[in-house]
Amino acid sequence: MVIAKPEWFKKKNRTSSIFDIPLKGWIYNIIAMSVIFIGVMLPQNIITETIVAGVFLFLIMDENIVSLKSLDEREHMHYAIAMRNMAWGVLIIMITGSIILINNFNGTDIKTGLYILIMITAVGGALINNITRHKLEKEN
Repeated sequence: MVIAKPEWFKKKNRTSSIFDIPLKGWIYNIIAMSVIFIGVMLPQNIITETIVAGVFLFLIMDENIVSLKSLDEREHMHYAIAMRNMAWGVLIIMITGSIILINNFNGTDIKTGLYILIMITAVGGALINNITRHKLEKEN
């Protein structure tokens, strides 16, 4: 079941900017993000947290599927190359970070080091993806 429509996320000028989507796409994103804030205001129990997380993940995955349908062949190829580069980058960051984590942290600091590794991996993957997409857009 798909709620969003591909034309809501079709970029106007075919740039790699996230600010270039139509108004309905922005409204959909705001609604998806507001689910988290509504979930924080509700009473905290496991059922509420599970339902809020499920609705949020459904809306985000729905947006991801629909936005991929709005890409043309060239953009789809750029997306695939950027995702491949991101996967390799994340793999290298995780392996290197794990080796550093094992060698430099003792048993008490391993949890903090793991959180730092996860954040560095997420930021590194996003940077690699955005740099690759920007480079491919500039070449064409």
